[in-house]
Amino acid sequence: MHPPRPHAVPVSLRMVLSLALCCCAAAPAAHGGDSENAPVPESVRRPNIERGGNPVDYTIRARLEDPAKRLRGALTVRFENRTDAPAHDAWFHLYLNAFSNTRSTHLVESKGALRGNTIEDEWGWQRVTRVALGDRDLTETFRFRHPDDDNTADRTVFSVDLPEPVAPGAAVELTVEWESQLPRVRRRTGHKGDFILAAQWFPKLGVFEGGRGWNCHQFHAVTEFYSDYGTYDVELDLPDEYAGKVFGSGVVESSETRDGRVITKLAAPSRADREREDHTGRRAVVHDFTWTADPRYVVFRDTFRVGEWLARFPDDVAEARRALQRVPETGMRDVDVTVLIHPERESQARRHFEATCAALFFYGLWWGGYPYEHVTCVDPAHGAGAGGMEYPTLFTAGTQLFTTPDMHSPESVTIHECGHQFWYGLVGNNEFESAWLDEGFNTFTTSETLVRAFGKRRGTTQYSELFVDGVAYAPAPGGSTWADVLSARTLPFVHWHPVRSSGFLERWRDQPALTFAAQWDDPRWNDRTRFLQDTDRDAMDTHAWLYADGLGYRVNAYNKPATMLRSLAAAIEAEYPGTDGRALFLRGLRHYSETWRFRHPTPDDFFRAFHEGAGVDVQWFFDQVVREAGSIDWRISVDQRKEPRAAGVMIETPGESGEPGELTASGEAPWVAEVLVASRGEYELPVIVRLNYADGEHEDVVWTRAEQAQRAWLKLERKGDRQLVSAIVDPERGYALDVDRSNNAWYAQSDEVAPARWFERAFARFAHVLHWQAGIGG
Repeated sequence: MHPPRPHAVPVSLRMVLSLALCCCAAAPAAHGGDSENAPVPESVRRPNIERGGNPVDYTIRARLEDPAKRLRGALTVRFENRTDAPAHDAWFHLYLNAFSNTRSTHLVESKGALRGNTIEDEWGWQRVTRVALGDRDLTETFRFRHPDDDNTADRTVFSVDLPEPVAPGAAVELTVEWESQLPRVRRRTGHKGDFILAAQWFPKLGVFEGGRGWNCHQFHAVTEFYSDYGTYDVELDLPDEYAGKVFGSGVVESSETRDGRVITKLAAPSRADREREDHTGRRAVVHDFTWTADPRYVVFRDTFRVGEWLARFPDDVAEARRALQRVPETGMRDVDVTVLIHPERESQARRHFEATCAALFFYGLWWGGYPYEHVTCVDPAHGAGAGGMEYPTLFTAGTQLFTTPDMHSPESVTIHECGHQFWYGLVGNNEFESAWLDEGFNTFTTSETLVRAFGKRRGTTQYSELFVDGVAYAPAPGGSTWADVLSARTLPFVHWHPVRSSGFLERWRDQPALTFAAQWDDPRWNDRTRFLQDTDRDAMDTHAWLYADGLGYRVNAYNKPATMLRSLAAAIEAEYPGTDGRALFLRGLRHYSETWRFRHPTPDDFFRAFHEGAGVDVQWFFDQVVREAGSIDWRISVDQRKEPRAAGVMIETPGESGEPGELTASGEAPWVAEVLVASRGEYELPVIVRLNYADGEHEDVVWTRAEQAQRAWLKLERKGDRQLVSAIVDPERGYALDVDRSNNAWYAQSDEVAPARWFERAFARFAHVLHWQAGIGG
């Protein structure tokens, strides 16, 4: 899912050696299947059993009544128990009931509002009318469940009892009939006019975890989803105005119009994908099904071609080859891409396509190829609130008018949501309990991809939906009530607003052509900025609905894990001097992604797989940064002076004859430098301290974890003929987790002009706005 506003990410990959470039040029492009030059580690070519979930295969038929947007459907689900314990009942999700009334857990937690809008009408709901096992009706055993909060008014989970337990290795086929009302788009599901995005729209089986029972959480305000892998065969019956404009997960197999209705059959994955083994030896499956329809869709189709993208980015391919020590593009394939876009934004269709291709290429290069033949990118209807969400082989993006590619809109959200096909789609962690395992990993990779494919982001300022180049040097000064009075926005003691806020008024005030500065941002640093909003209130590894608040969820699910991953290479290099932290990082994460493809990893599974792939143990890092609420801030100071020249007389020892001699110093007086490095915060992470000397040489000292555990400071004393010109903690700026980098460096000579320049510009900004206010808006 896309966070409530842009995201960001990571560390830049280093440019590669010329030898690696030569190797890249000599290697053949892979378009699917295995390569003899690129063996996949045997540890990832394992049967999908251990925590691989229980295979579930759905057959669903549903009919939409228009204009009421009422759905009636029936499904059969075949459930195979691959755990070591019998299943005595079956638990299902009814997600749409989160929007049925203000007493649902979802709306209680969100205080009755979604995306800032209070819910007052156009509710949604689901009602199960029958559950059966063969010819045995189980409906009488139906009961709602409340595993998370005992809210008896919540109706998002139900269970039925099974006549006989499903033994390990056995399978059953359940039938469920239901009806539902699609809401006005809520949390990225529902309708707006004729636009429909049907997500979490059918009764969906939870995940049976053996002795732990069913993992089937209620639908919370910030949680997403968790379900087992399998196949979906779906038949949708809609009014014929939707003919040719019905799409969903997987592929459309057929579409037939008769009696004023259009019958569309879809399969996810496609029949061909179900028979094809990917480079890890597994056949494709999915863990959800979503569909969309809109008569206004403009359909854009093209193909992602692996060979073209390999040729466009040879340096990145060579770097991945060197780091992974094998052909990284093994398993990548050409993919058909469909973009569903609305007429007013049709000119942006190719930009959505290019961003989708960028995600398929870089994610596939680093984490393993996309195994499906097709992916669909949806540009939702304006005002629908359905953008920025991921589903298997289908995702929703979103954009604005009047943007350009260097603004990264829609490129950023498109890459992020397509990237979820890997982190969540292929590696199926529990998003209720460990949201950071997909959102954080995806946020990290999004900006790594974005900066390579589209460069730095151009800073703009928006006035009434129109963009101008540049940004203000500083925010406008706040004046609260009196500022509004002076600018005629309000009158004191009365509720009258002669001059209302508007983009045109604010543009007149700011005069951006005269006062703004150009800005180009590396998207990899945006996530650190967001991480700094809430560095240490919650432990990252927390169930999504148990964070302090919405900010805690956003930071710990998206921004802190991305910042953590960005810092991991620096931690490896400091703990294991002489290693290539970036290469080991890529190996560890690639091994994890391939080992747990089509499976359900936990945080501990990630830790173990990363260690196996990287070949180093960094559990001490994960135990602190992932499992503890805390932070780290290193700072450095230096006291440097020349030692006083020797003076006085030399006194002989007893027994020596002669007059006292004069003590004189020869040569230059030595430099004496006292370097003090200190840390503030709970984390104890190894870090490099670099001392740079005037002769161009430098000295690296590692402040170890053990030393930091003993005391929160490190003192280094250096004496000699060399002058220290700078001292820097984390000289490569690898630790994005450091909450204040402004105190990480000391310089013998400092720039006194730059701060004065920025102060002058900020002061001019304040003076300009205050003059405008004093003149009652000019």
